[in-house]
Amino acid sequence: MYDPLEKIYQDLFEHTLHLLEEHDVPVEAVAGSLMAIALKLYRTNLSEENFEKIRHMILDSEVEPYKKRILH
Repeated sequence: MYDPLEKIYQDLFEHTLHLLEEHDVPVEAVAGSLMAIALKLYRTNLSEENFEKIRHMILDSEVEPYKKRILH
């Protein structure tokens, strides 16, 4: 079954890895850019109340780090 959210996630993740591995862009620059884009999208499309809810949810979320890939 086709999951459009999974497709979006995979496309963005692959491009992120491309920037990190092939263009040697700092992790902080990529992560910061993705966060800025996400927050602008939320700010543009949500009410002030819902924007604040999601912002707090993001800040309070526990996240697991990615396992680094070993390149040979």
